[in-house]
Amino acid sequence: MGDETLYDRLKHGDAGAFTDLYEQFGPRIFSYASRLLKDSAAAEDVVQETMAKVHSSLPELADKGSFRGWIFTVARNEVFGQLRRRRPVPLEDEDDVWDECTPLDSLVSAEETEMVRRLLGELKPEYREVLILREFEGCSYVEIAGITSSTVSAVKSRIFKARKGLLKRIQTHYSEKE
Repeated sequence: MGDETLYDRLKHGDAGAFTDLYEQFGPRIFSYASRLLKDSAAAEDVVQETMAKVHSSLPELADKGSFRGWIFTVARNEVFGQLRRRRPVPLEDEDDVWDECTPLDSLVSAEETEMVRRLLGELKPEYREVLILREFEGCSYVEIAGITSSTVSAVKSRIFKARKGLLKRIQTHYSEKE
């Protein structure tokens, strides 16, 4: 079901629409939050808080075309609120949040996937976030700019820097193996 159709159903009080919202966006928000927070319990809290806020704030959304971006903006605010309230979790305690098949998984071996996941976790949250939104959630630069309250050029710059930082870490990893 399309985002706009779901938005219309929610706006008109359709009893099953909230369940459909949770089924459609819950796993995606959980995946997004898990990758940023590296904590599945905290990610589940983000999903719950996001859904509650989306449900209660739906009347404030004027443009149903930005529904998906708005939901991820709400989720982003929850994620970064949690990041501000806690200290970073060491990488050794990282839960496996890559259970679903991603485009990356189909291109690289299991060892390379683990290495990239670890190195992605070393990036600053704002760099990790834009890469996750672009590469794993398939968001456009405009959507990412809306979600992160940035300009498109700032998003492009962050993605460039994130990719450059990730590439540098990968090169360092391979040079250390030799």
